[in-house]
Amino acid sequence: VGATDYNQSDWVDGHLGSVCVEIGGKWLGAWTIFAAAISNLALFEAEMSSDAFQLMGMAERGYLPKIFQTRSRYGTPTAGIVFNTLVVVAFGGADFGQLLELLNSVYALSLLMEYAAFVKLRLYHKELQRPYRIPVPDWAAVLIVIPPTLGIFVIFATSNWYVYYFCTGIVLVGIIIFKFSDIFKRLGWVEYESRKSNNHKYATTPLDEDEITDPLEGPSADPPIDSNVEFVIA
Repeated sequence: VGATDYNQSDWVDGHLGSVCVEIGGKWLGAWTIFAAAISNLALFEAEMSSDAFQLMGMAERGYLPKIFQTRSRYGTPTAGIVFNTLVVVAFGGADFGQLLELLNSVYALSLLMEYAAFVKLRLYHKELQRPYRIPVPDWAAVLIVIPPTLGIFVIFATSNWYVYYFCTGIVLVGIIIFKFSDIFKRLGWVEYESRKSNNHKYATTPLDEDEITDPLEGPSADPPIDSNVEFVIA
């Protein structure tokens, strides 16, 4: 930013602390490092909590074994936290730059699946109850996801070779795990349990005039709430 004479090549991991020491003294460098450490710790805890509760929610819907529904006496998802900790430890020795690139690639894959689900639900499942409906016609809903999808493809095109291997591997592993979980359910090798929840009840939102296919749909309809319906935004 012009505050120092360092070159771009000097900005490596941890260099911000050195810059702060040069600008404001040791006290500024110490506070900057302390604030960065607390920030990273908070981000890690927030990500750990969200991932653990996501695993618990999937288990409560019957997508994961019942063991992931386990809670401590404080209400925290014990099994999810342990599983996430093991994953973090397994990748702890990897290079930070590679981890960052792999993390971005996984996030990009999840976005592609979300965009595909959004379009499919909007075009083929108009009757599903929604807490909110994006107020655009179907063709505009498709156009919305085209620019970010193209951007993701550009990112993949400029990625390193290990990103392709990693993404291909996790997709195949995900498919295999899904198939095996279905087999385990039928054979009873792993216990699954789906819990019903009445915490999310939404009124049916009005459909666009060109999308109403049933006279019972629309603002005047007041269908009964089914607690087993999975609510979506599309």
